[in-house]
Amino acid sequence: MSIFSVVLISFILELLEVIVQYSYTLKSSIYRLYRYYSKNSFLFFIIHFGYLWIIFVSLYFNKLNWVIILALILKTLDIFTKIDLMNKLFIKPDMEYVSEISTLLDSKIPVWVYLIGPLTYPYLIYVALKVV
Repeated sequence: MSIFSVVLISFILELLEVIVQYSYTLKSSIYRLYRYYSKNSFLFFIIHFGYLWIIFVSLYFNKLNWVIILALILKTLDIFTKIDLMNKLFIKPDMEYVSEISTLLDSKIPVWVYLIGPLTYPYLIYVALKVV
């Protein structure tokens, strides 16, 4: 498997992840993820295609360098931040917290925010596979 194909697959999987998570506001995006989480927490982790792909690439190429670790840490922080937001909004509502961030929750998310992942993680995979 060539590096180009790995990076291309990574880009496509990140775009699929964006399609699954995309919504106009942060609250509706988190609610969309919560619907998967409420069905099955395993399903919630499965829809993070990029995270699973990074693990696969690391195992397939037998690479665990600082770039792969950085990508895994960033993805893990992203997933656990979403879980924490779901917990505070829908599972055990914390009304004080929700009232503090209500303007952020209801504000429109620009499209470029969703494109950070598809632009960042394929590049990190490329760098990770190029590092000797």
